[in-house]
Amino acid sequence: MAPSSKGKVASDHVKAFNVAVTEYKSKACEKALAEIDKILAVLAKISDSSIFSPSHPDAFSLLLNCQYLLSYLDHKANTVWGVVGLLTTLCSQDTAVTKLLRTRLELLPICAKLLHSLPSTTQARTLKLLQLLKLVVDGVIITRREAYLTSLLADLSSFLSDSTPDLSSLSLFILCCLCRGNYISTKLLLSTLPPPTITSLFSTPNTTPSDQLISEMLCYFMTRVQLSSHPPSPAKVNSYLPKLMDVFCSSYVADDISLMSLLISFLSSLSTDTEYRSILAQQDCLPSLQQLLVVADFSDEFSLSTSSHLFTFLTTLITTYHTDNVQLFDVVLKVVLARLDAKPYNKVASALGLVKTLVQNMDFSSMSDAVARNLKFQLDQLLPSLLATFLDRRSSTKLSSRSKTDQVSTELDREAMASCLECLQLLQVVASVPLKGWGQAVGETVKANKMVMAYRGYTDILKELVDRARLTTEFFTLAIMLGEVDNSWGKVVVELLGDKDRIQLVAEILRQENMEGSFMKKALTILNKTDSPETMFGVEKEDEAVGGDVEDQAVIPEQLARIDSLMEGVTEALGKMEVEQVVGEVMQLATVRRGQEKQQLAYMMEALGAADARVAAQNTALVEREEQVRSLERVVMELVVRLGANKEELGDIRAQHGDLSREADCTRDKLGKELGEARSQLEELQTEKVVLVEKYGRYKDQVVRLTEDLKQYKDNQEQLEVKLKQEMRGREELVVTVSKREDRLKKKEKQLDEEMSARERAEKENDDLRKQCASLETLSKRQEQALSKKEKLLQESQEETKEMRRVQDAIFNLSKARGSAAC
Repeated sequence: MAPSSKGKVASDHVKAFNVAVTEYKSKACEKALAEIDKILAVLAKISDSSIFSPSHPDAFSLLLNCQYLLSYLDHKANTVWGVVGLLTTLCSQDTAVTKLLRTRLELLPICAKLLHSLPSTTQARTLKLLQLLKLVVDGVIITRREAYLTSLLADLSSFLSDSTPDLSSLSLFILCCLCRGNYISTKLLLSTLPPPTITSLFSTPNTTPSDQLISEMLCYFMTRVQLSSHPPSPAKVNSYLPKLMDVFCSSYVADDISLMSLLISFLSSLSTDTEYRSILAQQDCLPSLQQLLVVADFSDEFSLSTSSHLFTFLTTLITTYHTDNVQLFDVVLKVVLARLDAKPYNKVASALGLVKTLVQNMDFSSMSDAVARNLKFQLDQLLPSLLATFLDRRSSTKLSSRSKTDQVSTELDREAMASCLECLQLLQVVASVPLKGWGQAVGETVKANKMVMAYRGYTDILKELVDRARLTTEFFTLAIMLGEVDNSWGKVVVELLGDKDRIQLVAEILRQENMEGSFMKKALTILNKTDSPETMFGVEKEDEAVGGDVEDQAVIPEQLARIDSLMEGVTEALGKMEVEQVVGEVMQLATVRRGQEKQQLAYMMEALGAADARVAAQNTALVEREEQVRSLERVVMELVVRLGANKEELGDIRAQHGDLSREADCTRDKLGKELGEARSQLEELQTEKVVLVEKYGRYKDQVVRLTEDLKQYKDNQEQLEVKLKQEMRGREELVVTVSKREDRLKKKEKQLDEEMSARERAEKENDDLRKQCASLETLSKRQEQALSKKEKLLQESQEETKEMRRVQDAIFNLSKARGSAAC
């Protein structure tokens, strides 16, 4: 709470701000602006965000006055930036304020005008305004060409090339939000951005991972406007998952709701795109999901909106990518139980929806008994938490209804309603699992009497008929499913089916327009179990009171009163006097007529009452009809605006289709010419192929002959090698013989020394031996010459063999090249 100022509390400061702005409207002066600045400084320090809830009239007046100040004050006034800072704080704390400023108060055109009026030197104020725009543009829908769009897109585009990182990051984020699902703004941005800037968006990497991913998202939204003949790159699509996980984890830690909402919307857009969905469905996201679940933290003072966006992002990932639901269920259940144990039970619809999606995606028919028992054990731990969630939701709503304002926040009611519906739907999904004991476990754990009391408390609190009808339909469906396996729930079903008011609430689902098909199917199933469901849709006809034969001239009540008084006086007078018998008959006739007139008057009063009821019913019908006409006019206006946007989009698509058709015709003609040239070249190649085939045949015959010659040469070489070995063996034997002969000569020399007498004979023998040695040496020289000649012949045969092999390889390569050219 803000510091006390002259005894005022937070609500008094809000009222003081409204009074100060009213005084400024009546008389604009600097003194009034100074007073507004002082109050704004105090309001900025208020920590209780509930005081600024749009459900409070004073808070709505405050937002309306802020819109007035931003519209009519100059950007030089400090009051404007005080208001901008206050609205930024309020939007970051409460999404209902953001929605109100965006839809009902039309703050986006005002901020665009203020941004356009700012000079380029005031970067601090520009950054402050862009921070407010970042919160306001989240979820904006543009269906026609607004006057402010041109200046806003031009100003934001100029900040993309700014040297200040914060300005370029915020501008990139705002442009991405403006182009998300908005054809007109995306087309206008493409015409505003220069080609170099568009090229840099597609090719130049950014400094931070978040800016890089936002840039890729903006490029994706811009490419959706133009028809493309090229399918998306699988590598590019697969790279989205790690980037999404990285940026989402950082935004979760920083509680950046706007960035998380943009990432969820981008992933939903990818999942609805047929070209991307087939690629994403093949990518496994289980490791990324486990990494993201580790980041989840529900300690003290955690953000409810952040946790809700976390579970929404997980659900979108599971439905978009491929994953093992059974393996993931254990980790998800632990995180969901931690969230339910953290309390309060606000914004748990997304967490319960995540568990419901996982259970629905499981294939129980092919599941083993051990895995099924493990899953049942885990879900048994969740059921008490679901019961506590449903019951405590009722108590928290009652506590809020006992607040000082005695009002329940509309946003809280909507969130409570969504959480209750998700809780009932999750119980239905678990009870409908086609395995033994699952439905019975739900019926035993979820107590029937407590659930019925909570349900009746909800129907007493909810004001909208549609909300009561949806809650009743879901509760009926759960009760019927559990009534088949549990007796206490069977009694509840009998009791509910006997309550005509509850059945009328179920029938109200079928009377509503634009109702979801799942609710209508459940309502029809419930009405099928009643005795006469067709009577729930009968039109009650008012019975017109007919007074029988009524005389044309009716008796006025005043005249009847005078007649009564006169008759009473006459009766008293006749009682005192003696009259004849005829007078008695006359009095009797008067009494009869008096009774008939009273009866006739009673009939006429009943007829008048019926006529008044009929007129009141007709007036009520006229009021409802006027409301229907006004709603129809609003729908027609929205349809006309959307029709204009769709016509423009259709015209652009037709123009793009015409350009692509002309381009396709040109390409077809060009390809036809290229096909003719290719056919002529093919004919030439075929003629060349015939020539080459003939040459190939000749070369093949030559190769066969050369192969036979080569084989013959190999045989000759083997024979020469055998002969060479034999000669080498003979030479070795000759050397041995020579050595033996030398030994003999030595012995003979010794004998010559001993026998001098036989010298002459020995000399002769020596001469003979010398001659023989000379002849042997000559023989050995001739053998060496013959051996060298044979080695030369062998080398020549080897070189010729190598030459033949090269010729064979050349012929083979030539035939292979010709064959590939012919193909």
